[in-house]
This record gives sequence, C-alpha cells and structure tokens, in this order.
Amino acid sequence: MAWLYQRGKKWWIGYYDEGGNRVRKSVSESKEVAELTLKRVEVELAKKNAKSLAVPEAALEVIDRHLKEDVHVERLATYPGVRNPTNVRELFIRIYNKLGFEVLKSQDEFPHYVLSSEDRLVRAHTLVRSSDFQKQGLDDLGCDSLICWIHDWEKSPIPVLELSEYYDFYG
Repeated sequence: MAWLYQRGKKWWIGYYDEGGNRVRKSVSESKEVAELTLKRVEVELAKKNAKSLAVPEAALEVIDRHLKEDVHVERLATYPGVRNPTNVRELFIRIYNKLGFEVLKSQDEFPHYVLSSEDRLVRAHTLVRSSDFQKQGLDDLGCDSLICWIHDWEKSPIPVLELSEYYDFYG
C-alpha cells in the first residue's frame, strides 16, 4: 500500500517496502506529478520489486513537463531531447561502459569515436537516424559501426547501435 500527502508546497509519497520498513520520498510541487509517481510505485510494489524501487529525478521532470505542455502521442515515440548528433553522443556517453565499450578517442570529425570492445578497435560515428549516414555521403570504409537514436536504414552495410532501445521515455 502506498499513500500521497502534502507537506508545505511539496507532495510526498509513502509506502512500506518488502521488509516492512516505512519509506517516504519528496516528489514534486505538482499534485498530478505526485499522483502519477504514486501509481508507478504501486505498480512496482504489486510486482514485488520494492527492494529495487526507485523514482528517478529524470522521470519526475519528464512527467512534470509532459503535464505542462500539450503533448501529442506521436511525440512520445522519440526522446524529445534528441535533435542532433551531439545529443546522441551525450546519451551514448552515459551508457557506453554498460554496453561493453571503452572510449579511446572522441572527436568532432568523422568518425566521432574510436572505441574498444572485447580487445577490438571499433570506429563509430553518431547520427540521429541511421539513414543520415547515406544521405550525408559518408564513407562506410572509414567507419565500423553507427550509433544512432533511430535505426531506419534497413540495408545498412555496417552494424548499427540504436540508443533508443536503451532509454525509457519516463527515465
């Protein structure tokens, strides 16, 4: 069981974890954000994942922003912050080590990265869409892999790492 309460301007959620310990977390000044967060917590508790339960700050910010603006369903298909290859590079840097890479070199020129993966060098270039590689007329011999947000180039001659598979819209 989880509950919602207000202390001052802030809305809080509370619940008991699997060990019976009382947990309280400050969520937001918006009641709607707090209610959505409470629903998320209740779902997690129902799945008996209370030990790993966490409400990331990024999730609260996205939910808050989502409630403040008129968001169409189509916009939820892509991460709203990815507009250029620099954004893709920022997202890749957050998770490269979890994907088994070590960054040996990062540069603004083509290719953007020289990576190491399982003692093998990988030259990788970042793009918003994998099809941009072909549109920009880049040399596939100078690159071993593409790192993109959306993989939309079915006949890509080189491997593509699609970062949107590793990110959830709600954090």
